[in-house]
Amino acid sequence: MIVLFPGMELTAKLATIGDFLGGGCGRRPAVGDVLAFSGTSRVDRFIQDATRSSISHVAILIEPPGGAPLSLLEATRAGVTVTPLADALAAYQTDHTCFYLPLDEAPGQAVVPALLAAYYADNARDGYNYAGVAAAGLFEVENPMLARLREHLGRRFDAEGLPGWVSEAGHRFWEGLSALEEGRYHRLFCSQLVTAALLATKILLPGPPDARLVVPVEVCRFGIYAGAYQLNGPVMARPFAVRGA
Repeated sequence: MIVLFPGMELTAKLATIGDFLGGGCGRRPAVGDVLAFSGTSRVDRFIQDATRSSISHVAILIEPPGGAPLSLLEATRAGVTVTPLADALAAYQTDHTCFYLPLDEAPGQAVVPALLAAYYADNARDGYNYAGVAAAGLFEVENPMLARLREHLGRRFDAEGLPGWVSEAGHRFWEGLSALEEGRYHRLFCSQLVTAALLATKILLPGPPDARLVVPVEVCRFGIYAGAYQLNGPVMARPFAVRGA
């Protein structure tokens, strides 16, 4: 079964990126709010197919240490990164449909911004244990993307060799796998990052879910949001639906 945390499906209202940045989507964006993306690249299409959904990437808003502006925390080819919010959206809107999911009142009040900043500091750049995530998520537990990943990569994917790579030297997993698509496969674990970050802020997620098993669309269905807003692109009627669920 692809979706392990069916949760609650939202309907997205239409807005613009300008509305969002200016506080026109219910309130101004705040620490702990989530952004979701539907993309068109090969990796986006793979993730959307593997999860039977339209969502291929998720990220969370934080205030980085040192007084930096509100930024987007995410797992990308560069590892765990933060990018000023307006800059991140300017880059994403060229080939992604962007969605804003503001936290509901109670979860929003539970967020401790300093805990999110500390989470980033602990996991920044290559400090994020991608190899460990891969070992846990792809090999030690039933991750819903593994079969699809093997099918997607075909002969290039050494399914028998990769677990050994992880156990012997974690970084070799990504040396072998990420090189195939310029590191883009790091994004397979964007939803683990966001889920773990939400849990680190002391937000109570139903379950709580095992972050290793959460796929991007499930983050959008946690039931902790005040609503959802589509910020650009052609109108998507049910962006957080799961096909066959």
